[in-house]
Amino acid sequence: MHKQYETQELDGENGKIYVGIPRERMIIPSFSDNRDTILFELEKAGRLGGFLNVDGHRVDRNRDRIVHGFLESPLKPEWLMFIDSDMEHPRTLPLRLTKWNKPIVGGLYFHRGKTHDPFVFNRIDELKNKDRYGRYKQQWIPLRDEVYEFLRENNIPLRDGSFTIDNTVSSPLWEVDAVATGSMVIHRSVFETMEPPWFEYKTYGNSEDLTFCDDAKYRYGIPVHADVSMISGHLNWVAMGQAQFRALHESRGVELSGFTKKDAANWVGFSLGISPDDAMKRIEEGSAHVVGDYFAEKFRGKKLDDIAPAEIRSFYESDEVGQLYIIELLHWNFSATFHNMQRILIPMRHATVLELGSGIGSVAIQLALQQNTVVAVEVNKELREFTKNRWNDLTTYLRASKHGDLYLEDELWYKKAVDAQFGIVVAFDVFEHLTKDDLQDLMKEVHRALPIGGKLIYHANFKQQDLYPMHFDHSEWWPDFMANLGFMQVGPMEALKIG
Repeated sequence: MHKQYETQELDGENGKIYVGIPRERMIIPSFSDNRDTILFELEKAGRLGGFLNVDGHRVDRNRDRIVHGFLESPLKPEWLMFIDSDMEHPRTLPLRLTKWNKPIVGGLYFHRGKTHDPFVFNRIDELKNKDRYGRYKQQWIPLRDEVYEFLRENNIPLRDGSFTIDNTVSSPLWEVDAVATGSMVIHRSVFETMEPPWFEYKTYGNSEDLTFCDDAKYRYGIPVHADVSMISGHLNWVAMGQAQFRALHESRGVELSGFTKKDAANWVGFSLGISPDDAMKRIEEGSAHVVGDYFAEKFRGKKLDDIAPAEIRSFYESDEVGQLYIIELLHWNFSATFHNMQRILIPMRHATVLELGSGIGSVAIQLALQQNTVVAVEVNKELREFTKNRWNDLTTYLRASKHGDLYLEDELWYKKAVDAQFGIVVAFDVFEHLTKDDLQDLMKEVHRALPIGGKLIYHANFKQQDLYPMHFDHSEWWPDFMANLGFMQVGPMEALKIG
């Protein structure tokens, strides 16, 4: 029976931190700069408790040599911080990981191979994962879905390197079965409890960090945690430059027009004059069909075709519906389906664009960030104000960056528009909300506002009347009407003006 770990008072705010680097190969120069920055942050905080770089052996042997150096240091540091030399780490990594006051806490990073799986694991039931010879087939499973959802809900941009995520939507500290030691803090009491050697490739091909975590948790009762808000990235000996820049820059509009749940709560709170906590509750209680629910209740017993067009227009222009649409569109614009639609617009740059039914402004903001001149049409004043506030916040944040212009207009936009003014018209989920006469009138103005060869990018959901009882089904007459008007359909979401 092994000695069991005794929970004790840890000093994650003041205890000295010893930094160890188990180097297997050469040190990449950019890591040296990163290491020095981390050491400087510890020195500035008065918490640097020593530093040791070890090489010349396998990585498990190097880790054990570092542990001995840590335990024998006359400075008596309380924490050991492992950082691998083939990675870039957040400069405050050891300060953030120790503040949790947990005996073992690892940061988040990913496999450099084809899967890029996160190095955060739970253990599989061993009895069900042996082959016919009694060998383990797989003992660990990466927390892929959990990590993906965490990154998505916090709106982490698609770029490489290290990240520090502040003010996360959900707690970034997870108790797990194993986490890799490439960025990990371990309290002195762990090594004083566990028998050496602490790190070793023992059985069935598991790396030294997985066996360490396995022994710590399941033999000695020491909890293992991961702080997934502290993200490190592997360095790579590959020439990189324009391709990576272009990929990042092209998606910049989509990324910056996105939002976290916290962003949404702040915007809703400001717009509705309520606290962010109350706004978050309202968002969480809402859905992507709250307006449909309200419409069904308001017009209970009436068929859609029996409701007067003026009454429908008044419905969409009302403040109450605008406030409900803010909640509905926050849900819809947060979805993967909507983001995929946004990606269709990534190539659009340096154009004059008309967006119809701009809602809370996500598409209009994306297009303006892509250096287009955008006229965003929205009939509801509440939604126009919401978009205006988002755009003002963003342009204040990006005041030194180039972007296009964004103008907000109401349903009378066409009175200001001149012939062939816009190169592109965008309309996502708008046409189904209009009566047949109103839609035909709108499309005649769109036709006038586009030049020959001008593009109409649209998505029309003429169905789903169960969730959206205010949707008109124009699917039968729409194709012939568009062709007769002078549009040629060139894709599921794209038509060209040809006459």
